Amino acid sequence: MALPEALRGSGWTAVAARRMFPLLVWCAQQGKKITYGQLDTELQRRGWGHHVNVVVYGHPAGAVGNACIEIEKEIGEKIPPLNALVVNAKSGIPGTGCDYYLATYLDKNRSRSLTDAQRKAMAEETMEEVWRFQKWDETLNRCGLKPIQGGIPSLHSNSPRKTPRKRGWSNEPESAEHQALKKWVAENPQVLGSKIPYRPGKTEWLFASADRVDVMFEHKDGCIAVEVKAANANNADLERGIYQCIKYQALLRAELKAEGKIPNGSSLLITEAQLSSGLQALADLLGVRVVVVPVKRHAAKRGKTSKRAAEAAL
Repeated sequence: MALPEALRGSGWTAVAARRMFPLLVWCAQQGKKITYGQLDTELQRRGWGHHVNVVVYGHPAGAVGNACIEIEKEIGEKIPPLNALVVNAKSGIPGTGCDYYLATYLDKNRSRSLTDAQRKAMAEETMEEVWRFQKWDETLNRCGLKPIQGGIPSLHSNSPRKTPRKRGWSNEPESAEHQALKKWVAENPQVLGSKIPYRPGKTEWLFASADRVDVMFEHKDGCIAVEVKAANANNADLERGIYQCIKYQALLRAELKAEGKIPNGSSLLITEAQLSSGLQALADLLGVRVVVVPVKRHAAKRGKTSKRAAEAAL
């Protein structure tokens, strides 16, 4: 296949799009996203352009998305929209100009008018599919483009990495403390800090995979799977809880997609134990929301949640 029509031409948009495409392929293969500002910096660093107002990068990003659609039609295979990896620095998701590509990729029959929560869910799910796609080198080759050399320095992380614990599941029976916390969370949806008016949740909610999550809150505008950890949980148990949240969110979104719904599902770790700085850093790295509740919950006023939970709420 020749260079897609969307990437042809000598104008700034086409030239910038051709240069962005390999950069975004590198991001996809590294499991990273890139802000408009970082993209501008990298293009300048490589001598591929001069500084421009980052807002205008929406045009070449759109051309990259159009190129993906062209390639998909040409080869008859679904190609995720690579431009979904270009995100707003504050929100961490693409701008509204990417809505067309998100809605088109995940469900071609769905209305392209999305709420903020739907946009966030669809953007995150689309980015996951971009990262999972295994044929980006082949796609570059089809377009006559070459992979970048040397990576993107601004996206390299200097934070220390920790090998995950792998000690298997606890075979201890569920404690009374865990049962009590699970029941309290299910009866108090305000602890989620969400704008969605959730009704009381369901405990021991069963996934199609036969996994069970402690509490599930369901609503047409979004569902939240909650893993709870009581005050007697040790660090190993808390770390398992972080990874369980990742699994539950993936399962929840998969089921919503299978039902033909927007995959607006998320997960949350609610604990009575304060996370260590290392575990909090891990949760932040993996995008797991954590809410710490007091052991003596009668002292907490109904309707109040932590500032951290409220800011991260759907």
